Amino acid sequence: MTRRSEELSVEEKIVVFFDICSSSTILEDLLATDNMKTYRDLLISLNSFLQTRGEQDEFVVYKFIGDGWVLLFPPTVSGSALINFLTRLSECFSIRFRNRLIPVLQNTPGVVGITFGVDKGRLIKITMNDRDEYIGRALNVASRLQGAIKDKDKNPAYKVLVSKHAYSGLRISPQVCKVQEVTRRLRNIRNNQKMELVKLTLRVQAK
Repeated sequence: MTRRSEELSVEEKIVVFFDICSSSTILEDLLATDNMKTYRDLLISLNSFLQTRGEQDEFVVYKFIGDGWVLLFPPTVSGSALINFLTRLSECFSIRFRNRLIPVLQNTPGVVGITFGVDKGRLIKITMNDRDEYIGRALNVASRLQGAIKDKDKNPAYKVLVSKHAYSGLRISPQVCKVQEVTRRLRNIRNNQKMELVKLTLRVQAK
């Protein structure tokens, strides 16, 4: 466990929050037909995909948050590599949702997919209960970004809301995804003032 006498351990990270769209609606539907195991198996499959890709692409699967995950990438990750990963993850989800959940759902939600929030910043690392934990503004901002995608967007699936700071460092080419400048108010961030952000639309081609 980190002790108060130790120096602060600070690490620069690209923080990615992602969340499954319509998860509450999906869970209610599956609960009514006693098909919760199907959803559990979907989550296990996605986690396996993340763990495998994390070893390949050198990112950390930091936390599972019930209907999504928090991932930590090194600040050196390229924009093209990050977008490629997010696209592959989206396709992985789309295929598994179509093959495993749609057959047992009574009603398919209007919005199906996953959404992402991305920020970059310095995080303080501490060890608690034999586990590395992180605190920092980038975590809060990425979480708010992910939640704000659906604002003013009726079809938020497979879209990424990125802070201008993170976007400028990643240098994401408009050739790999659709790029759009937007403004959003993020709860408890900069006194709820409008922030200039970048929304990316992934080119997902689920087979």
